[in-house]
Amino acid sequence: MEEIFVDIHCHSTMRAVHTNPNGQHKNIWDCTNNDIVDSYLGKWAAIKSKAISKKSQSNFYNCIQGQTRVIFDSLYPLERGFINLKKIPSLLIGKKAIETLTVISSGVSIEQFRDYKATNDYFHELNEQYKFLERNQGPSPCGKYNYKIVANYSELEASLEKHSNTINVIVTIEGAHAFGCGTNDSEKMPIEELKKLLKNNIDEIKRWEHPPFFITFAHHFWNQLCGHATTLSPPTNLICNQKKGLNQSFTELGKFVLKELLSTKNGKRILIDTRHMSVASRKYYIAFIADHNKMQPNDKIPLISSHSAVNGFKKMDHSTKTEDTNSKKKSTKFCSWSLNISEEEAISIHASGGIIGVILDKGRHSGIDNLKSIELLPNSENKKNLFLKLLCDNIFFIISAINEQSAWDTLTLGTDFDGVITHFDDYENMSKLPALKKDLVHFLTINNYHTNLWFGYTPEKLMNKLFTDNAMAFLRRNFI
Repeated sequence: MEEIFVDIHCHSTMRAVHTNPNGQHKNIWDCTNNDIVDSYLGKWAAIKSKAISKKSQSNFYNCIQGQTRVIFDSLYPLERGFINLKKIPSLLIGKKAIETLTVISSGVSIEQFRDYKATNDYFHELNEQYKFLERNQGPSPCGKYNYKIVANYSELEASLEKHSNTINVIVTIEGAHAFGCGTNDSEKMPIEELKKLLKNNIDEIKRWEHPPFFITFAHHFWNQLCGHATTLSPPTNLICNQKKGLNQSFTELGKFVLKELLSTKNGKRILIDTRHMSVASRKYYIAFIADHNKMQPNDKIPLISSHSAVNGFKKMDHSTKTEDTNSKKKSTKFCSWSLNISEEEAISIHASGGIIGVILDKGRHSGIDNLKSIELLPNSENKKNLFLKLLCDNIFFIISAINEQSAWDTLTLGTDFDGVITHFDDYENMSKLPALKKDLVHFLTINNYHTNLWFGYTPEKLMNKLFTDNAMAFLRRNFI
C-alpha cells in the first residue's frame, strides 16, 4: 500500500457548503474560490485578510494529490458572532463593509451570508452539512477516485486495504452550539426546556448512520455550555464580541450536555475535543476525565486537542495571568495565549492516552515579532527553514514536557485547512503534505535537531508517527 497521511481536523464540507461562487453547484472535490467583490471595499477587505487563503485547501482533489486518505471532516454551522457584530464598530464601518470583509476572508458566499444574517438555526445547518457529505459519497467528477464515510476502525482498515483510490472520511463537529444553543432564542428558554431540546438533538445525531467521532466542545463565542478562550486579533476582535463567557468554566447545562455526549446508554459515545475551551473549562474537563479513567480503568476516555500549538508556559494557570492581547504575544517565542497548550496540559493528554493535532496555522505557533522577522526575510529558502524550525519548536516543546519515548505517540496532524487560518507559506493546502513531511525529515537530519529527544527513533520514523501512525493507532483504540 502506498504511503498515506491522516488529518484529524479540517473543513472540507464546511468550505463546500459555505462557498457557492456565482451560483455554481457546490462541489467537495474541485477547488472553490472566495467570491470576488470588485470595489474599493473589496480591495480593502482583500488586503486586511491577505494572509488567509482565498481558495479551498482541503478539497478532495487536494487530498488525493497530498496522499491524505483519512480526513476528519469537521462540520461547523457558522457562529452568528461573526455576522451580528458590535454596534458601534458596525455603525462606523457600515453593513456593506462587514459583509464584504466576511465574504472575501471566510469564503462564505454573499447569498449565504445574507441567509445566515436572517436565521440562526444551528442544528438545521448541522444536519444540512451532514446530509451534503453523506449524499455526495461516491466517484469524483473525473471518475478516478471516490470518497466514503467510515463508521469504525474495521471499516476504515478494510477500505484502505481494498481501495487505494478512496478518501475515507470520519465525521466530527466544531462547536457544541451546533446542537441549538448559544443563540438569543436559546438564552430566553427555561433551562429544563433547553435541556430537553439539546438532549433530543444529541440523541438525533447519535442515530445518524455515521455519528460524529468527536466534537470540539467550544469555539469562538459563548455557547451557554462552557467558557471559551480568546482567539481573535485585530481587526476582527474590534468588530466581533468574544467577551460573553470568555474564560469561564463549565455551566450546569454544559455538564449535562457533556455527560449526554460521553454516555453509551443513548448510542455511540461522542468524544470531546478540548481545543478552544477556556483554561478553566479545560481544567474541569481534564479532572473529570482523570476521575472517570481512575474509577473505570476498562473504559478509559482519551483527551483530544485536535488542532493545536503551544504557549510556552509550564502550568495552565500561568497562561491566564495576563490577558490574551497582541501585546502579550508580541515578543514571545511561541503564541503565548491561553488557547494553546502548556507543559502541564501536554502531560495530561499523554497520560490519558490522548492525542494532539499539530495545526498548520503559523499565527498560532509564534509570537508576533518572531513571525514578522521570518516573513520579512528576502531569501525564500531561509524563510522556509525558519518556518520548519517554528513547527519543530512547538513539537519538541511537547516532547520535552512529557520527556519519554511514548511522548511521540501523542502527536499527529490537525491542519485546520479551510478553517480560515494563516497557513505556512510553502504548505498552503493538503496537496503539500508530502513536501512538508520530506522537508521536516531533512530539517531534523541536517540540523541534528534535539537528538536527545528522538528517543532512539530516526527522523523518518518520527515523521511517520506524526503524519500517519499515531492517528491510526488512536483510531484503532477508540473508533469502535
